[in-house]
Amino acid sequence: MAVNTVLERRFFPAGETIFREGDKGNVAYIIQSGVVELWCGRTCIAELRDNAIFGEMALIDGAPRMATAKAQSDINVILLPRAVFDAKMEGVDPFVIKLIGILINNVRNFAKMVG
Repeated sequence: MAVNTVLERRFFPAGETIFREGDKGNVAYIIQSGVVELWCGRTCIAELRDNAIFGEMALIDGAPRMATAKAQSDINVILLPRAVFDAKMEGVDPFVIKLIGILINNVRNFAKMVG
């Protein structure tokens, strides 16, 4: 089955919540312009800028979102849907996939301690 490789772009105004902690994640985001904050509970754990990717962890391990993402400024993003991500992961060495899973688990555990 062919995967549509045309990626959608989206605008979020300053102050808008992009996704919430606990949401199901079927898309990751690549920041074209602007600033995004990631929050675990009431703690800001990251401030991301141009070319950063966020929301990818839910695509990797299928777990709910571990943080809330908010547009700190007006932002433009490219959406990376699960189908495109999965197509990119096909053929990747199983060792690498397992290692990425371990790293994701470590980040999620750290976020629980912070939030």
